[in-house]
Parts: sequence; C-alpha cells; structure tokens
Amino acid sequence: MKKTILALTIPALFATSASAVTVYSDEGAQVDIYGRIQYDAGSFDHDGADREKFGGDGSARLGTNVKYDLNNDVALIGKLEWQVAAESSDGSKFDSRYAWAGFRFQDTTDLTFGKSENPFVQLSDITDIFELFGAAAYSHSWRIDDQVRVSYADQGIDLRAAYAFNDQNRTREDLDAAEERAQNQYSLSAGYATPFGLGLVAAYEKQNVKTGPLAAEGDFDMWGVGANYSIDGFYFGTVYGHTSQDVVGGSDADTRYWEIVGAYNVDAWTLRAGYNYEKDRKGDNKKTHVNEYVLGAAYALNPKTKLYAEYNLQRAKTGGERKDDLYGVGIQYNF
Repeated sequence: MKKTILALTIPALFATSASAVTVYSDEGAQVDIYGRIQYDAGSFDHDGADREKFGGDGSARLGTNVKYDLNNDVALIGKLEWQVAAESSDGSKFDSRYAWAGFRFQDTTDLTFGKSENPFVQLSDITDIFELFGAAAYSHSWRIDDQVRVSYADQGIDLRAAYAFNDQNRTREDLDAAEERAQNQYSLSAGYATPFGLGLVAAYEKQNVKTGPLAAEGDFDMWGVGANYSIDGFYFGTVYGHTSQDVVGGSDADTRYWEIVGAYNVDAWTLRAGYNYEKDRKGDNKKTHVNEYVLGAAYALNPKTKLYAEYNLQRAKTGGERKDDLYGVGIQYNF
C-alpha cells in the first residue's frame, strides 16, 4: 500500500522523501539519500477461502535521487530505489523498485526513461491511504519497466502520460494466468487541485497482452475518475471506474469498481476507514471479487517513526463461504 496521502500537485517523478538527506551538493549537482525499515505482523492474505496463519514480514528500502543543472531551464534527473525482504524464506530477495533517468524542464516538466511509476497511480493515490490493506478494488502495476514517461505539474495542474515498450519479462499482476505477458501499454492521467482543498483526477490505461500456452492476443482496458477533499484534519476520497479484457479465443472480463476512504488526524494520531468493491458487469452469474471494509489507526512516535494497526472486514465469498477477516500491526522508520 501507499504509506501516505499524496498531494495531487507534487512533481510526479522527483518527489523527494520528506526525510531524505542531501549527501552531496556542489555547482548545480545534488544527491539525496533516503530509506525505510519496516516490520509487519499479522494475517495479510487468503489461501482460497481461508485466512493465512499469523506471520511476520520485514523489509528495508534504500533510494537515491540525483539532479544536475545543465542551465537555468534544464536539469538532468535520476532515481534509483531498491527493496530487500528481511525474511530467510525469501532468500533476502533484492528488488529494484525504480531505476530511471531523464530531464527536467523549467521545474515543471519531466521526461524520463526506465522503470518508473505508472501514471494510473495518480488515481489510486486518492484512496490508497492505509499501511497494510486498502486500495484493493482494482489492480494495476505500480511501477513499469522500459517506460517513457512525461509529466507536468504547476498551478494545481498535474498531467502524466507514459508508454511502455515490449518486454517478455514483464508480467501482468492483476490476473492469475502465469503465462500472461504485457506486450505494450500506455497510460494517461490528469488531476487538478483547487485552492480550497478539493482534488479531481481521471486516468486511463490500455495494455496489449498475450496469455496462455497458445499466446492468444488480447486487450486490457481500465479507466477511472476520483475526487478528494481535505479540511481541518479530515480527508475524504473516492474513486469509481471500469476494467475490461477481451482475449481472442479466451475468456473475457468486465468489472466495475468503487472505493471510498476517510481519515482524521489529530496530534500524533491518524484514524482511517475505507470500503472497497468490485463486481462483474456482464454474465448471468455476476461475481463479486472485492467487498471489504478497512479500519486503521496510526501513531507517530516522531516525524520519522510510526506504529499502526489495521483490520480488514471481508464480505466477499470464495466457494460459497465468506472469506475470513484479515488484520495486522507494524512499525515503520523512515530516514
């Protein structure tokens, strides 16, 4: 999950962590280092209709942002971020989360190349406010390999567009078919934040995929709209959208989704609540894929460290039986 409520107007590709430390700055060149250490314990997922047993997950991240001013209007920018699983069963797996380089023009427009954030994230940021659960009504890839991306952010306007080239090693994360590969995709999003706390977002994504042992071709489309509002420590957000898949000689999918969240911050405490829903739009037996409530609370020990607890009340069914509820607690330290 995303770990904070994001403003719509941050520069999309070079948003430095609030706790990042500048380790080098000289003659227009700057290097920032940031990281995170996190440990969660609880029951986070399902195996069929049953809840997985209690367990723990540890992880650590380390990232760097680099910038070099070519002149008053153009700068070279780049980002590297890695995550390592602190579990023996995972073999301390080391993953690259971001790896891109590019240009920034007049502090408003970024053009980058590499593994970067999917523009569709601008929509999911509206409701992805929890530490462990939430934002489950629809699936998309948070970060995309081999992506060319352009973004513009100024005066409350946030525009993003990207195209990802063919890559047989990139899998679609939102379907179960192990053989499925995204051949190419493009994503678009647009947001506007008003001076009085209201934000609006619209996003669209299209993928061309090959699936199954016969590599049947198909198209995957997803769109959504959302709004959020902040006032006096309160935050409210909602998104609504549609996903569809059309596979030649295969199974099609057509669903609609809806999410709504609310949060209240007072002193060091943040209380959160949300609802996620996804259901088939076509067919005689319209299956409900997601139907859940999420409740959470977080306490900031200091500006860099927080404790949190969340509970996921499941209402969707698998095999005719309602899924068991999920829960978890954790601690996170950012530097």
